[in-house]
Amino acid sequence: MAEFIIGSPLRRLARRHPPLQRALWRLDFLLVWVLVKLFKLLPVDSASRLGRRVGRWIGPRMKRKTAIFRENLAVAFPELDATALNDLTVEAWGAAGRVLAEYPHLATIQNDEERLEIVLKEPDFSRPCVMVTAHLCNWEVIASAMARMGMPNANLYSPPTNPYLDKMLTGSRQALNCELLPRDKGARLMLRALQQGRTAGVVADRRVDEGHPVPLFGKDKLSTLMPAKLALKRGCDLVPAQVERLRDARYRVTFHPPIRPRNPEASETEQAVDMTAQLHQHFEAWIRQHPEDWFASKRLWDKQKISTPANPAGGDTGIDSYAA
Repeated sequence: MAEFIIGSPLRRLARRHPPLQRALWRLDFLLVWVLVKLFKLLPVDSASRLGRRVGRWIGPRMKRKTAIFRENLAVAFPELDATALNDLTVEAWGAAGRVLAEYPHLATIQNDEERLEIVLKEPDFSRPCVMVTAHLCNWEVIASAMARMGMPNANLYSPPTNPYLDKMLTGSRQALNCELLPRDKGARLMLRALQQGRTAGVVADRRVDEGHPVPLFGKDKLSTLMPAKLALKRGCDLVPAQVERLRDARYRVTFHPPIRPRNPEASETEQAVDMTAQLHQHFEAWIRQHPEDWFASKRLWDKQKISTPANPAGGDTGIDSYAA
């Protein structure tokens, strides 16, 4: 987060010098800690609104990460000209700021029934399932919705590179009333959770370098097949879960009908690819509905395959993690 103060060259140097890396991690942590303490002092809705303003101001100053945001949005919305693309990128940073500001208030969101509207379109939650979502709106509240419905759940957690931020965010996530599963050995841990009778959740719109190419917005993205394969192995539902922001820190969580393979006679991998492609279609629809809420902070497609409208503001546009 301190990239706009320190600059990328020093951060690249820090990757080769652990003491410098730890010093920069501490600086990042200090800046985020101050913001989170400020957000915690405010009522949740006021904190969310302030977080949007902070995100809109700080985010665009992180050049590398902003470039990645812009590249991803350009693929999803090729009809946008440069000005509209820049405006959308700024709004996406504002939405990211809201997520950060809402972390210290997750318990309030969890306990206030008026802040979570839950819509069930078809899923059978009488038995464990694999729940999948995208980095949209505040994806963390899906765990709150499941807890509200009395569903024991365990959710895959990808820790930020900065261990100090990881500890702080993990503390905030305790309010979600779910088990957090570290990304390493995630498939084994999610399988164990299902075997123990808990629903397993994962955010699955990011690129996975060892993944399988599956189209997203018309371009192949290396994607994990793990959620679909787990559902197939356990014979349980693969359920897309969508979060929409209604106003400030008030949300609608929609559990969509389960995704099933269109050809049950195909091989397991072919079925998993088909199910993941169907999942991507959900992601596309959700992102088109609320493009400003998409936290597309990681490069999703090969850089050489992406061309974007010229950036009138100039400059190359991240950090290894924003807050989550």
